Amino acid sequence: MIHQTFHLCLLLSVIGFSWSSDPIQVIAGVFMPNNISVDYDGAKVACAAHYSRLATMENINTAFTKGYEFCKWGWIEEKRLVMLRLMPFKACADYNVGVLIRDCPSVGSTFCIGGTSGTIQTLPIPSSLVPSYENASKTCAASGLTIATKEELQKNISLVPANQLAWYNWGVGIVSNGILEQNSCDDTLSHASAFCYNPELSDVLISKDNRTWKKIAIGCIIAFIFVVLLLTAAFMRGNKCICCMGERKPHAPETTQVPVPTWNTTSIYRRISHAPKDVVYDNMVNPKKGLPAIHPDMSFYKTHYSNMGFDTIGEE
Repeated sequence: MIHQTFHLCLLLSVIGFSWSSDPIQVIAGVFMPNNISVDYDGAKVACAAHYSRLATMENINTAFTKGYEFCKWGWIEEKRLVMLRLMPFKACADYNVGVLIRDCPSVGSTFCIGGTSGTIQTLPIPSSLVPSYENASKTCAASGLTIATKEELQKNISLVPANQLAWYNWGVGIVSNGILEQNSCDDTLSHASAFCYNPELSDVLISKDNRTWKKIAIGCIIAFIFVVLLLTAAFMRGNKCICCMGERKPHAPETTQVPVPTWNTTSIYRRISHAPKDVVYDNMVNPKKGLPAIHPDMSFYKTHYSNMGFDTIGEE
């Protein structure tokens, strides 16, 4: 029984492992390996193991415009952690969409631009919010503005304060000598997944068919059947289940049987239970109806039987 249980558990483990090996989505050469959590140097090694290299921000932007999204932070070549979101979802960056860039705790400002005037403004992110791309976007929106893109900053470079780090649409930048430079947060020791790039890979689109709950349901059914079979085997005795055999009653103690008289088995004899010990049974016979059938000498034995039934019949 133990060997059978071990083999079944091993089979379920193999099935569960095969379920967890989902295909990898690839769009425009960008993909994320399954189940890795590494620092920046480890991300480079992971991509090399897949015959690829870390994706650049340009590669990420191209894949995003072609429909790539993922609910995990991943390293890119610029030593940044990004997440690509097309649809808002609470567990994925708190409903934020776009090419999201992870927190840079030391950068507390954001470049915003007016919708019609095109004026660049630098606003501080409120101290109650963690400095991040998401909160930088919210800061601009709270003032009726939008976070500036790279193209908008370069177009209005003369209006951007120099030598000031601030968030913009693709990360954190600084204007130095009239040129917008992208700045990387020193976050290379964090652990996350990685966005790898291989231009020779064909696109692989993963359709969202809600397979997670199906796996859970199938796993629960298999586990339930296994438990039922295990319990049934444990409670079986012979070809019957112990719980269905009914209440078992103890055996009655053995009693010694009184020997049955063999000298006369006539059914008309009846027992006299309270006869005096000294009574001569022959005196109880009605003399008018004849003598008893048994020999008179036998009436002196202290037996509990008489042939009173014979007396009632009479003699022809």
